[in-house]
Amino acid sequence: MSLSIRKATIEDYPQLILLYKEVASKSGGIIRIDDEIDFDYVNMFLENSTKNGLSLVAEVDSSIVAEIHAYTPEIFAFQHMLSDLTIVVHPEYQNKGIGKKLFKAFLKKVQDEFRHILRIELYVREENKPIVKFYESLGFINEGRQKNKILNASNELETPLHMAWFNPGYKFGAL
Repeated sequence: MSLSIRKATIEDYPQLILLYKEVASKSGGIIRIDDEIDFDYVNMFLENSTKNGLSLVAEVDSSIVAEIHAYTPEIFAFQHMLSDLTIVVHPEYQNKGIGKKLFKAFLKKVQDEFRHILRIELYVREENKPIVKFYESLGFINEGRQKNKILNASNELETPLHMAWFNPGYKFGAL
């Protein structure tokens, strides 16, 4: 298996929509359901990540099997952060280390090239203990829980944890 990681481009849209739909179709994959994965959603995060953030893809034999993105909200007060971090790995490629490699590449790029970014934020379902531990292993800290914030596809309420990673390469005023 030949794995490569690169920046995502708008041209990746067709493969990304298929990847996100595949992940969304599995219970506990991402918060969005299959019907919410469409051109507007993928285009929105690709545009925001290209303009004010970062999106990386992992490819195996020229096929995108994973993607990670986050971007800075368009509010002055939040210019030092990347928010709405989302990572997806195709179900057939999960538990093979691809997500970890992609995530580490993302954090390294932020540390080296996004020195104006102090923090990266994400949400994770509290019940998904292996993923919480995974994020903690990458240096994310739990900043709190939001009881019953998520209504899942089975009409059950779930509690997300708000987690943040702090950039050791941060330099005030680097923007």
